[in-house]
Amino acid sequence: MLCAASECGGVFESDQHIEAMVGTQNAKYLPIFRRVGLLDGLVVHDWDEWQETPDSVGAQERAEKAAAAIARLERLGLRDEEGTEIVYRTMKEWLEYVVSGPNTQGRLGEFMGAMFGIVLQRGDYSRIAKLMKTYPGGIPAIMSAMADAALRDVTGDPLAYVQKMSGFKKWEPEKKVGGRDAFIES
Repeated sequence: MLCAASECGGVFESDQHIEAMVGTQNAKYLPIFRRVGLLDGLVVHDWDEWQETPDSVGAQERAEKAAAAIARLERLGLRDEEGTEIVYRTMKEWLEYVVSGPNTQGRLGEFMGAMFGIVLQRGDYSRIAKLMKTYPGGIPAIMSAMADAALRDVTGDPLAYVQKMSGFKKWEPEKKVGGRDAFIES
């Protein structure tokens, strides 16, 4: 109905015109459209109010919308101080980015910097390389630990927190430790 109305400016000539535009199978709903107020006689209700063209929108309103969009981008922090766009990635995209590159250690450092909002120091990269060699579960586990540390908003050295997480005991049901509750209490 709305598509047909767009072809004739929201005003139909007759019920037969509506039927020709929307088809016989849809024309049976005309009494219902009129009863609920979607169709005022042969005119689509409030048609003119909803037809906004770029020319009809004031320059002031467009400027306000643009300013609101820019403010939203700034709140999200998707641009750095120089105005350069910061690449936004999902966790899956980060993992693919880290493991597919020639410099896995550097890319893992980029991930960590993005998670914590910090700039890594030169010594941090050697610590990341050590983590990559010894961390159980490999790069996905390191990334998970870094994301966990970022969510917990840890104070101090985030790499030390990630390193400490590698030593946590994990519950393994095949080991007879007396069940999950006994493991947690130990």
